[in-house]
Amino acid sequence: IQKEDGSIFEQEVLPGAQIVVEAGEQVKKDDPITTNPNVGGFGQAEKEVVLQDMNRVYAYCAISFSIFLSQLSFVLKKKQFEKVQLAEGF
Repeated sequence: IQKEDGSIFEQEVLPGAQIVVEAGEQVKKDDPITTNPNVGGFGQAEKEVVLQDMNRVYAYCAISFSIFLSQLSFVLKKKQFEKVQLAEGF
């Protein structure tokens, strides 16, 4: 691919993708150059990706912490119950 300033840029095309442009054809930014939907158009740049909504992250942390506390309380209660059984001689 030859840019407007004359420099040459090579775009790797993965196997299975059909090239939809011809040699010598002018391509604008973000125009598709292959039929592969996983490959962006010419000049596609990587941008910041937001993986999760922060409210979901906070909710996950709260649920995880509450599960941790409940499991800890169950273990401590079981230990207390075992001590009582040993003391009573069961």
